[in-house]
Amino acid sequence: MKNLNDHLLNSKQAEILSKEYERTNYSQINSSRPSGKPDSKHYIYDLEVLQDFINLIRDDMEKRGIRRKGIRISLGKYPDISFDPRLNPDFLGYQTIFFSGEDMDGVSATDRVESAPIPDGPVLDFGTIAPPY
Repeated sequence: MKNLNDHLLNSKQAEILSKEYERTNYSQINSSRPSGKPDSKHYIYDLEVLQDFINLIRDDMEKRGIRRKGIRISLGKYPDISFDPRLNPDFLGYQTIFFSGEDMDGVSATDRVESAPIPDGPVLDFGTIAPPY
């Protein structure tokens, strides 16, 4: 599916996905977290930063000869102790997402689960997460 319209949801469909996540995964995640401190559920990136990153990974993959370029969105969790001075200290211990390039040539969907991001390729993080609010 390369047509944008084949990938778009309407707001009601998006609400179904959000409520299902809250009912299942999110409630499980929060059952092991401190009371009153639910894990992050929303991840916000400045559109200009995100577009610049897409341009950066597109150029990087082009130099590597990758024809079918993709973007991988991975789940992670910030440790309780900061590993980078750019990390907002309020985000310590919260789930996050980060972006990297993905070579989509010759890799099946099941293999992609176990594959690694492009070696030494750029990775984007340090957006805003909510909670915390």
